[in-house]
Amino acid sequence: MHYISIIYVNALTSCQVIEAEKRDEGLNKSLDSTNKGFALLQKMGYKPGDGIGKSGEGRREPVGIELKVNRGGLGQEAERRKRAKELEVFRHQQSLKRKKLEQEAQHNFRENKMSEQKQRSILKYLKQSQQVCEQLDENKDIREPLKLYYWPLELRPVPAAEETEEDADVAEGEDEPEINEQLGEVTEYLRTTHLYCIWCGYSFDGELYSQAIFIE
Repeated sequence: MHYISIIYVNALTSCQVIEAEKRDEGLNKSLDSTNKGFALLQKMGYKPGDGIGKSGEGRREPVGIELKVNRGGLGQEAERRKRAKELEVFRHQQSLKRKKLEQEAQHNFRENKMSEQKQRSILKYLKQSQQVCEQLDENKDIREPLKLYYWPLELRPVPAAEETEEDADVAEGEDEPEINEQLGEVTEYLRTTHLYCIWCGYSFDGELYSQAIFIE
């Protein structure tokens, strides 16, 4: 039984090969006068190699034959190509979106890093300014800061027991402005009250202060 199956498969394959060879041979063969359609064209004045039509500018070769060798329905191949094209476009769009998100993430990461570094730098200068402010105030026998955040937190006056809870909250700094605003106020206070520039670490006398140029 197995031997018979092999013979059947071989015979079927041979028939398919012969069929393909005959088909290719027929398709590659040019039309001649034995073809009825070609013979009719010749009777109407057509000459081999000329284009069809009144002015001879039409098709020179017959319409190509596209053989269907699978069992798919009509239009299946066109639908498959359409879906493949749509999938390619979709993947391209997804790739562009992914690249855009990666670039935005990298940009946000750099921005956050720069912001963190800037905040640390501002906080560093603020603490230095507060320490200098407390020392200069003490030299002038000023016992309390003009505003609480003008002095370091550990050197600020302790609220009295009779102060209200609201006053205690203010003393803890809940209503204090942003640290960059605090730094601006403290440095301005040092300049106007103590004639001191935190950036150059120098205390000016009245005449030099009037001639000094401060850079923000």
